[in-house]
Amino acid sequence: MPSLKRNVFYQSIYQIIITVLPLITVPYISRVLGAENIGIYSYTFSITTYFIYFAMLGIITYGNRTIAIVRDNKEKLNQTFTDLFCLHLGISVVVLFAYMIFCFIIAEQYKSIFSIQIFLIFAALLNINWLFTGLEQFRLTVARSAIIKIISVICVFVFVRGVDDLWKYALIMSLGEFFSQAILWIIRMKYVSFVKPTWSGVSSHIKPMCLLFIPVIAISIYRVMDKIMLGIMSEKTQLGFYENSDKIIVMILGFIFAFNNVMIPRISNITAKGNLEEKMKLMHISMRYVILFAFALSFGIASISNDFASLFFGREFKDSGVLLAGLCITIPFIAFGNVIYKQHLIPNSKDKIITIIFVIGALVNIISNLILIPRFEAMGAVIGTIIVEIIVCILMVFASRKSLPILDYMKTNIIFFFAGIAMYFLVRFIGTLMKLSVYAILIQICIGAIFYISITLIYLYKTKDETFINNVYKRIVAFKNKN
Repeated sequence: MPSLKRNVFYQSIYQIIITVLPLITVPYISRVLGAENIGIYSYTFSITTYFIYFAMLGIITYGNRTIAIVRDNKEKLNQTFTDLFCLHLGISVVVLFAYMIFCFIIAEQYKSIFSIQIFLIFAALLNINWLFTGLEQFRLTVARSAIIKIISVICVFVFVRGVDDLWKYALIMSLGEFFSQAILWIIRMKYVSFVKPTWSGVSSHIKPMCLLFIPVIAISIYRVMDKIMLGIMSEKTQLGFYENSDKIIVMILGFIFAFNNVMIPRISNITAKGNLEEKMKLMHISMRYVILFAFALSFGIASISNDFASLFFGREFKDSGVLLAGLCITIPFIAFGNVIYKQHLIPNSKDKIITIIFVIGALVNIISNLILIPRFEAMGAVIGTIIVEIIVCILMVFASRKSLPILDYMKTNIIFFFAGIAMYFLVRFIGTLMKLSVYAILIQICIGAIFYISITLIYLYKTKDETFINNVYKRIVAFKNKN
C-alpha cells in the first residue's frame, strides 16, 4: 500500500508550488491586465467551467473512490477503468459539441476568449486524475502538474505585456491545462490497460456518477455561479475585485482540499475492509490538524487583508482588502465541513445526503445573491458566500452527529480558535505601529506565525498529541542529542 505520509508530502509540495506561483503572477497580471480584464476572464472562465463540470459528470470523486476499492485486483482494475473512461468519453464528446454551439452561435460577447477556452473542454475529456488518485500515485500527478504550471508562469511573463493581451493569457492558461492532462496518458500505460468494455459495466456507473454530479453542480453554484451573477448584475470591475480576493482564499483552501483528497482513497479502502477503528483514528488526526491550519490562515490573512490587497494586487484593487477579510470567515467552516464530506460521507457512500446538503446550499446562495448583489455588489457576493458556507457546514455536522464525535472535535480543538483571535489582534496592533510596506507585512506575518505556532506546539505537547510527539517532538529531541 502506498505510503500515506509520502502522499501527503507530495500533495503538500505541489500545493506549495501552486500557491507560490500565483503569488508571483497575480500581482503582475493584476497590474498588466487591470480589474476589468480580470473580471472578463473570470466571467468567461466561470461559464466555461460549467461545461467542464458536465463533461466530468462526477467522475473525479466517483472514479477516485471506485478505483481505490478495486485497485488490489488487476483484472477488475482494468475493467473498471475501461468502463469508466468509455462513459466519460461519451459524455465529454456531447459536451464538447454543446460548447461549440454556445461559443460560436449563442455567446454574444467575448467570443475570442470563449473560443480559446475550448482547450479546457478537451482537457476535461482527457482528464484521468481520478485513476491516479484512486491508486494513490500522487508523485506522478504532482511532478507533471508542477512542471506544466512553471512553464505556464514563464509564458505569462514572456508573452502577456499589456491590456490587449488578455487572449494570450487565456491561451496560456488553457493550453497549460490541456497538456497537463494529455501527459497522463503516457504514464497511464504503466498502471492500467484497456480491455473490451461491457454495456452492463458502463451503465452500472451512470446512476452513482449522476448522484455525485448533483453535489458538484450544487457546490459550483456557490463557488462559481456567484461570479457569473456578479458579472451580469454588476460591473466587470467589481467582479475583478471579487475574483482576486477569492483567488487568495482558493489558494489557502487548496492545502486543505489537497490533504483531504489524499485521504479519500485511503479511507475508502479502509472502509471497504471494515476497519472502523483505523478510520476513526485517521479522521481524528485529520480534523485536528485541518482545524489548526484553518484558524491560522483565517485570522492571519484577515489581520493583514487591507494592506495586503493594496500592495499585492496594486492600488486599483484596494477594495479587495475588505472582501478578502470577509471571505476569511468562511475558511474554518469550509475546512471543518470538508473533512466530514471527503473523509466520512464520500467513503461511506452517503451520496444522497451529500446531494441534499449541497442543493440546499446552492438554493440559499442563489437567493442570497439575488437579494444582496444588486445592493452591495461584490460585498453582496461575499456575504452570500459566508451565509451558505456556514449553513453547509452545519448540515454536514447534523448529518454526521450520530456516527462522528463532533462535540469532541470541537472541545479538543477550540484552543486554535482562541489562538487565532489573539494572533489577529497582535498582528493588527503591530500594523498600527508601522507604515504600509512589504517589509511591514512580512514582519507582521512572521510575528503572527511565531505567536500562533508557539501556542499550538505547547498545547500539542501538554495534551501529548500522538502525531506531534511521534513525528515532530521525538525528532527534535533526537536532533538535539545528536548535536
